[in-house]
Amino acid sequence: MTATVAVLGANLCGWIAAAALARRLPRESYRVVVIDDGTGGDGLGDFAPVIAVPPALARFHADLGLDAATLVRMTGGGHALGVAFGGWRADRAAAFLSYGETGAPLEGIAFHQLAGRLRAAGHPVRLADHALSAVAAQAGRFAPGAPLAHALHLPVAPYEALLRGAALRAGAERASADFVDAEIAANGIVEKLTLADGTGIEPWLVLDCSGTDARIASRTSPASEDWSSWLPCDRTHAETVPAQGAPPPYTQVDAQDTGWTATWPLDGADVRLTCSVGGNGKPFRAASRFEAWRGNCVALGAAAGLLEPLHPTALTLLLRSLAQLIQLWPAGPQAPIEAAAFNRTAAAALQGARDFLIAHYAVAGRAGALWDDRRTASLPGPLAAKHDLFAARGRLPMYDDEVFEEEDWAVMFDAMGLMPRRYDARADIVPLAAIERHLAGQRARVIAQVRALPPYAQAMAALRTRA
Repeated sequence: MTATVAVLGANLCGWIAAAALARRLPRESYRVVVIDDGTGGDGLGDFAPVIAVPPALARFHADLGLDAATLVRMTGGGHALGVAFGGWRADRAAAFLSYGETGAPLEGIAFHQLAGRLRAAGHPVRLADHALSAVAAQAGRFAPGAPLAHALHLPVAPYEALLRGAALRAGAERASADFVDAEIAANGIVEKLTLADGTGIEPWLVLDCSGTDARIASRTSPASEDWSSWLPCDRTHAETVPAQGAPPPYTQVDAQDTGWTATWPLDGADVRLTCSVGGNGKPFRAASRFEAWRGNCVALGAAAGLLEPLHPTALTLLLRSLAQLIQLWPAGPQAPIEAAAFNRTAAAALQGARDFLIAHYAVAGRAGALWDDRRTASLPGPLAAKHDLFAARGRLPMYDDEVFEEEDWAVMFDAMGLMPRRYDARADIVPLAAIERHLAGQRARVIAQVRALPPYAQAMAALRTRA
């Protein structure tokens, strides 16, 4: 007998989930059916008509036969080597967080600790000057085949269409009509889904990808945690404007008095998203569902939790949840042990991503009511431990299932202006001259690699004309 896995949400979130499952589940045992929930949107927060796709999805795309060049060419999207933050620091200096590695360790000592020793000796060091992606972004250079870690800026509608096609080719199906209602037992088991044409589906498992409406998860697992005390932005407004000059290969995020504005360059246009506290725009609230998996319903995307899109965390979290779901694939509709394990890891990943965003506000030196309030606000326990230990010694306690790596945290804190009071004592083992040579050599190699790249506009023009 074939069991039906129902994916509620014929949107970007839903088609990603359907593609992942259709590629991994045996067709003779499972039928993956995508049902339109009738609400529209992308299932990931509906923040803007474009979405930032992090490097973590490259392998997933390749598994579906989609490479970055194809995605950008077919959607009219662009590449992002990192995120440039303007106006966040007290000195208004730009902060750049690149994708990929920053510098290289020496004798087992982290790069930012080596930089700390040089700074203590009076040598100014900017970490971004030793990151290949950051230097390439600053120089406006890029090549699709170059070993540059990068994200993508993709318009949602054509991106969704490509993933829909990939999911259908992998064996997923689309339901005959839109979702109308669900019959849910007292124990949280979804027994039947009714469609607009009168047909019914008896699901073995339901993946709720219906966005913040969470049309089924809100009934099977209604309790959620409000995170607006830490992430107070509650309005978003997006607009698309004509591009001015050649597009830069990065995301620009500029601080404003009541929030921030991100600019995502596309082919001939820029999409600007303003995220603010109050004011005009679409309302939203940072929050997390306590139990993403309850009964036979698993909430994914914005149905599980919502964070402001300061960094491209939504797709990373979705892919992690899908990988964890496949690893814990249940033997029946009721799987409380598997559900509990899934909920622990999903909650830890979401909280880690939340803390990374909170940290930007906590260390930003910008003056103003919002920013002053964020700097003095209490922090979640794990984040407070990270902040305090990094400020003291440049070290970071890391926890299970975190989305961001230790290097990501160190580079972010440093770029935003949080400098450790002391560097790691182990850096004193290495002679100062050896550290100087190490950084100089690293910098020279980065510059040489960047000089070999064509201008970003030239690379994009060649990509657009490719057959």
